[in-house]
Amino acid sequence: MAIQEFEGKVIAKKYLTKDVIELSFSIPEAFDFQAGQFVMLRMHNDDVYKFKSYSILSPPSQKGTLDLCIKIIDGGFASEAFKVLEVGENLTMRGPFGHFTFKDQAPEIWFIGTGTGVAPFYCMLSEYLSKSQTKFRLIFGVKTKGDLFYYDYFKDLEKKYPQFTYCPTLTREEWNGATGRVQKQLGDNLQDKEFYICGLKEMVLETQEYLLKSGVSPEHIHFERYS
Repeated sequence: MAIQEFEGKVIAKKYLTKDVIELSFSIPEAFDFQAGQFVMLRMHNDDVYKFKSYSILSPPSQKGTLDLCIKIIDGGFASEAFKVLEVGENLTMRGPFGHFTFKDQAPEIWFIGTGTGVAPFYCMLSEYLSKSQTKFRLIFGVKTKGDLFYYDYFKDLEKKYPQFTYCPTLTREEWNGATGRVQKQLGDNLQDKEFYICGLKEMVLETQEYLLKSGVSPEHIHFERYS
């Protein structure tokens, strides 16, 4: 797909947790992408401009609007700009970029994400779950219940589609669900599955190493690392 540059107008902004926001933009209807890809936003702080990358949350079939799920880091260049960004403002976007795209080539597909690394999986599930008989499992790791966003959305998908299993896990709080790091939720039966991993670099590398040591072939492991 050809890279495009266009203006996106902020039409909604909401906090999902204390440090994660969802932004919705009005964009040209012609913009097309594959689930799992990302766009770059031209952000500015004072008189300094930088392009920053964000995975697309909304599915490709949603034309004319684009949603992003963004982690806010105090003092971060883009984060400080996002804090004061208001509905009605325009941002320059470029995209689509990336090769972390969906390939329905296994009887079972596991998505493994932490934090805003869940965004491309939200996109893929929104686009493909209703069209596929493949089994899907989403393992989503955060620190506490207060950090768990899109919980109701994924639980609703689980109720609606019997081929989908949702496994949120907390690393720093006890609750009535799974606890511990995402690798703890993988188990031993890892053959005949395709794995997609997205999140901070350390988690991605550790999960990739776990899968390889468990006998999963490299061609069945796909990943996107956030810095």
